[in-house]
Amino acid sequence: MGKNVKRTIMETHTKSLSKKDKITLIFQLLLGVFTVIVGVLFIFRDKILWSLIYWMFVAMLAATILLFLYRSVKNRSISDALIALGSGVFLALIIYKEALYIEIMALFFGIWALFNALVHGLEFYVAIHEKQKNKLFKLFASVVSLIMGIVLLTRGVSNRFLMNIQIGSYVIFFGIVSIISSARVLWRHQTSVRLSAPVFLAAMNPYFLVKETRKLVQSNPDAVIDKVVKTEGNYISIYIYAKDHGYNRMGHLDIGYNGVIYSYGAHDPFNRAKSMAYGDGVMIVGSEVDYVQYAVDDDTTVFRFICELSDEQREFVENRLDELFKSAYYFKWPYQLDTKKEHHLTNLIDAGAAVDYYKFKEGEFKTYNVFTTNCVLIADYVIQSTGMKLFQMSGVITPGAYYDYLDNLLNKPGSIVVKREIYRKKEV
Repeated sequence: MGKNVKRTIMETHTKSLSKKDKITLIFQLLLGVFTVIVGVLFIFRDKILWSLIYWMFVAMLAATILLFLYRSVKNRSISDALIALGSGVFLALIIYKEALYIEIMALFFGIWALFNALVHGLEFYVAIHEKQKNKLFKLFASVVSLIMGIVLLTRGVSNRFLMNIQIGSYVIFFGIVSIISSARVLWRHQTSVRLSAPVFLAAMNPYFLVKETRKLVQSNPDAVIDKVVKTEGNYISIYIYAKDHGYNRMGHLDIGYNGVIYSYGAHDPFNRAKSMAYGDGVMIVGSEVDYVQYAVDDDTTVFRFICELSDEQREFVENRLDELFKSAYYFKWPYQLDTKKEHHLTNLIDAGAAVDYYKFKEGEFKTYNVFTTNCVLIADYVIQSTGMKLFQMSGVITPGAYYDYLDNLLNKPGSIVVKREIYRKKEV
């Protein structure tokens, strides 16, 4: 997409705001300013941060004890009583040895830094393999994260300033994004933006959503839909798929537009790592109804967010899709090689789904990367053309984080997300 198109995207306007919406946005802006100040204090006023964390630990453990004691009495549950007992022991240890909670935080952030080192290391490997640019930057980011992780795991208690920077930076960035988002909607009438929830909090969201949906179906079977309808007119759908077992717990994300599904992943088992961490990027394109209905009938819980587009935004989406497929070519799936019929592309063909498969000759989508260049990134690449933007601190984006993002934007001022639906196979 050319520069003129990118500039025009930033001028996309949302619907007019009510007085209540304006008050909400002003409050959000002021809260963002306050959040930035708190983030700065976290970095440079050591005692404020760690006192707050200490009392948060104490409050959470005390609340856990009371909650599970109540549940153990009410439900006569031994497991709930054991959780309450364990929380009580942990609370006593933290009160007895205050440095324990700092050691726990150092362990947590050390592991998180090592995870980031792994992410950047995989990016570096893919960059070398595909002869991409910015290889040295990715190597540098991986080495820095590795060193930080080792320091935090071995000498974290005596190097609390590293944790101060990590926590404070996230809080400051969160506040800045909140300020920008409020200002965009309030004064420029543009689409709001958000900061992604931390990956460690959002990654397993799809799994828990499936559990919640099962409970919802028991009390209200009509809360879910079992027949899929295509996306038409000035709308675009974002689908999030999840199961409660295997790697499907992490979820998968696609977009549907004009009755067509766009599903990206490492779908070629003959050209991907055994771990499925990276491989040839494959785009499934075809009937939205056939593809999503196949997932529903295969006992997948599907969450659908519907976004309403202006004529201008619709044009931007179509331009972005055209741009995406400039480097794509038709991929003929070697159906005969899958003798056990265990792979996704074979199953779609056997199910009679009207879909085609594509790969990419060049560019960032040529190689799939489970952490960064994944199903969410390619959907976000298209959705961003409407003015929506989800920022990530670590560069890692997951279906769970995107669900949180869309759910928080549902029917909010400056948002194009207007509806959410849940699809699930009806139990007979």
